Amino acid sequence: MKRLQNVLILFALVALTASCAPTMQPPLKALDSNSAPTSGGQYVPKVDNFQIILDSSLTMEKSFTGAREIVSRINQEIPSDLNYNAGLRSVGHSSYQSKNPTDLLYGMSAYNKTSFHEGLGKIKYVGGPTPMAEALKAAGTDLKSASGKSALILVSDGQHMSDAPAAAKELKGMLGNNLCIYTIAIGNGSGQELLNEIAEIGQCGFATTDAALADDASMSSFVNKVFLAKAAPVVVKPTPKPVVVAPRDSDGDGVIDELDRCPNTPRGAPVDKVGCPLDSDGDGVFDYLDKCPGTPKGVSVDATGCPTKLILHINFGHDSNVVGSQFIGEIAKAAQCINDFPGNKVLIEGHTDSSGPAEYNQKLSERRATAVVKALIDKFNIPSSRLVARGLGENQPIADNTTKAGRLENRRVEVACGATK
Repeated sequence: MKRLQNVLILFALVALTASCAPTMQPPLKALDSNSAPTSGGQYVPKVDNFQIILDSSLTMEKSFTGAREIVSRINQEIPSDLNYNAGLRSVGHSSYQSKNPTDLLYGMSAYNKTSFHEGLGKIKYVGGPTPMAEALKAAGTDLKSASGKSALILVSDGQHMSDAPAAAKELKGMLGNNLCIYTIAIGNGSGQELLNEIAEIGQCGFATTDAALADDASMSSFVNKVFLAKAAPVVVKPTPKPVVVAPRDSDGDGVIDELDRCPNTPRGAPVDKVGCPLDSDGDGVFDYLDKCPGTPKGVSVDATGCPTKLILHINFGHDSNVVGSQFIGEIAKAAQCINDFPGNKVLIEGHTDSSGPAEYNQKLSERRATAVVKALIDKFNIPSSRLVARGLGENQPIADNTTKAGRLENRRVEVACGATK
């Protein structure tokens, strides 16, 4: 019987120990080697050294993976072609992780993105108190022997670390202008105010939050502010070169006479690679003469490149795109004009007066143009393939918008069917 009691007690102790064991953190996601940024020669290091302190205490148990992801994204975003002296330190641990209040997981050594990531992955268990003051003192020892400017980044919820501001002041006093302190508050707890205070002690750093760094653009901006400075422009002293007689370009269009198929192009006119004026919209009018660039293909234009238009006297009611039956004669006139020019694609342009918001008027003008297109198709069998509807909003009035009669005239549709008047 006594032996059975001993066995039962042993099982109870094993069960109790198992129930108190911390949960192992999920594995850290791998680095994305395909998206590692570079400085592109536009930036130089803003600091010579940096260290990140990651809170892995008990209060961080539910938010640790998010905090770890923040540190991983910082590491991912730092340009891989710039040189830093780097370190990663954890603070507060489960006894399963470490008996120390703070551990240096990486560095201080020459920054290596992969090695830094491996150091971050060493934190398997969280728990225990938050001895941030001891971590700051240890960081001071790490950075004191490093030359140049340093950035210290604290990633924490700010809980149970009331002695940290005093330690931050001591650290700032030791390193002076060579140290900037940055804090990233995890969650929206009361510790955020304390982290703000620590960042202010650093004077040249700032405080932010995990929510503020949630998207890639915000994280990129954070890394730029902490780690990067604009590279000074490279000044290249000109070297004397032998005098070379340049080939002649009589019309100054950038194409030498030997290759210029249009040697008398007017000055300033855009040309193609053989020196001939461009006609970007293909309407037969060169760009330098074209007052209406971007005319749809096939629309009849005048000598200035603008569509030749028939103005329909379809004056819509206020805020209306309904083509009244009294205007069928105008639609018939447009249909006749379209049939008189069978080779043209026809541009139907809707207009409004200036009443109401410009954005709304733009949509209304489009609906008016579409209504005329529908009438041409339904009542006069004009092929839809020949019709292009376009709204111009309130931007091209033909009458005074301050009068009722003027606004009525401006609520109109124009048809670029080839008519000249």
